[in-house]
Amino acid sequence: MPKNPQILIVEDDPSFLNFLETILEEEGFEIKSFKDAESALLKLPELKPELVITDLKLPGMDGISFLEKAKKLLPDSEFIVITAFGSIPSAVSALKKGAIDYLTKPLSSPEELIEKVKKILKHKKRPEEKALEVPPFEILFAGLEDLYEKILEIAPTSATVLLLGETGTGKSAMAKAIHFLSGRKGPFVEINCASLPENLVEAELFGYEKGAFTGAIKTKPGKLELARGGTLFLDEISEMALPIQAKFLRVLQDKSFERLGGLETLKTDARFVVATNRDLKKLVEEGKFREDLYYRINVVAFTLPPLRERKKELLKIAEYLIQKKAESLGKEPRPLSEESKKRLLNYSFPGNIRELENLIERALLLCRGPYLEIEVEEEKENLSSKPNEVKSLEALEREAILKALKETGGNKKEAAKKLGIALRTLYYKLKLYNLEND
Repeated sequence: MPKNPQILIVEDDPSFLNFLETILEEEGFEIKSFKDAESALLKLPELKPELVITDLKLPGMDGISFLEKAKKLLPDSEFIVITAFGSIPSAVSALKKGAIDYLTKPLSSPEELIEKVKKILKHKKRPEEKALEVPPFEILFAGLEDLYEKILEIAPTSATVLLLGETGTGKSAMAKAIHFLSGRKGPFVEINCASLPENLVEAELFGYEKGAFTGAIKTKPGKLELARGGTLFLDEISEMALPIQAKFLRVLQDKSFERLGGLETLKTDARFVVATNRDLKKLVEEGKFREDLYYRINVVAFTLPPLRERKKELLKIAEYLIQKKAESLGKEPRPLSEESKKRLLNYSFPGNIRELENLIERALLLCRGPYLEIEVEEEKENLSSKPNEVKSLEALEREAILKALKETGGNKKEAAKKLGIALRTLYYKLKLYNLEND
């Protein structure tokens, strides 16, 4: 049974908003309402309403600006604008920006609204749902409204985006959000340049022909081919070897490449999002990263703040992660205890959001009471600092890994060297101790 059409209303006048909601709900429409444009923008990608009704005079962002941004997010939705009687020029301007109709305040009658809405929805085809999961915009951009505004501007373009920030700040989730907001029909494809040996990074990225190397028993397309029409996310691009950097630079310049062992020149129209937790400018100075590639990817750059700088939103993020993790674990979500809230707010979170996620997962698995109790590393270190107390081998190993990652700015390859272990061993230990980072 098809669901009732959803209508989103943006109106800051409580009495008029209630009036609109009452009329439309009585007609069987599903209504979502907001008192300001900024809040509505964060929910638009998730809700995807068939019709948006917005006042032109709003606090903060005005209705015209909201209309322009919302049209990019919802190309298949229709828009009706509301203007005060005597301000028809504003409505005309909105029609030029993409609104399909307008209403004047106060309404002449409820029937005027009902007639317009039904007429618009009757002739409107419902858009197909996107297969891609909607990113949690309210959490991802909590307290980062300025960043969201900038992302909205560049997402529909084909510009390469560079994401910077410490390990665990959510660069992979942000890349998925950019892909979702771009409206691209192709897939989101991801490759981590640090998790694979140099030769495998090249094979994964460009693909290879049968017989290109020992073990290449059949032709395999690379990520560049798989991402056609979509987005290719290259995480930890700072770890890409110099010879592969030169090849990738060519892809950025003319969108062409060859598979390993191949002679045919292939094309890709993928959009590129790259990320790193390292100082690329410093790597350029050290000769470890190509200067021409640096300037090529540093066209549009965004720095994701660490979790310790998002304390106002920390508990909101934690509550979302509790719901998400509880669902995946088949557990009942529990509220945080007051002590746990204090611990989280006083903790520095060197592992950022990924560390918070791991702490919550562990707490849910061990939870036996009505409240979720979370302990953080700093508390564990204080408890284990008693005289004559011997730490377990696991605790010592865990501390050594965290210290090495902190000293190398999250660079796993350098951290493995510092620890005197192979990179694959470090990845195994990260997984074993639940310290995996994005």
